[in-house]
Amino acid sequence: MTRSRLDLSEFDETPPNKDPAKLREISEGAGFPSRPAVPAAAAPVPVELPQAGTFQRPPRVTGNRHIAINVRVDPETAARLYALRDADPTRKRVLADVVEDATLLLYERELGGAAR
Repeated sequence: MTRSRLDLSEFDETPPNKDPAKLREISEGAGFPSRPAVPAAAAPVPVELPQAGTFQRPPRVTGNRHIAINVRVDPETAARLYALRDADPTRKRVLADVVEDATLLLYERELGGAAR
């Protein structure tokens, strides 16, 4: 089956040749004067953001089972926590999981009971 173009020329009511002077005259008479051409603005140059030195923000875990805790630790403790988090690259752990595991181990050692 071949497709042919549909001829709609008999329904076209626009004049074949538009006169720009006539269009300008009608638009100015209706209160819509043409604006002067404005050159396009140059695209802004992207600014490269500085890279973080030692601080690493872990991905945020969504859900309602976590409670936010704001703690301050010295740089050595933070480095140890991040090292524990990144020890096994196949496991995508967040820092909250490392703190939870460490808390459970300390609880079992200090109190001698099962925390879970």
